[in-house]
Amino acid sequence: MNRFSIFYLFSIAFKRIRIFLKDWYVNSFIGFWDFLLRNLTKLDKTFAVKITMRHWLEPLYQDRTVVGYVLGFIFRTLRIVIGSIVYLIVVVFVLFCYLLWAFIPFVLLVKAIA
Repeated sequence: MNRFSIFYLFSIAFKRIRIFLKDWYVNSFIGFWDFLLRNLTKLDKTFAVKITMRHWLEPLYQDRTVVGYVLGFIFRTLRIVIGSIVYLIVVVFVLFCYLLWAFIPFVLLVKAIA
């Protein structure tokens, strides 16, 4: 074997490794991010935290009595808190799944070496 064929084999091997790393980490991160945003958008149709925060201190159903203001404050505060907790749970779950996905090659490499 001459020196050019060895160089060619190493260049192809590094190219395959680079393609694998791009597919495994970059493209999967984009996939997880897209999954997260789609699910947060679906959840926002239920909880509507941003809109609820915008109208937080307004009376419930435009009932401008003390009862309307108190109930509006209580219900909207609960909706904001519950929605934020659900959003946080979803974000942490997706982040955990991505980190688990990201460490799979390291675990397999360590098991192959050991």
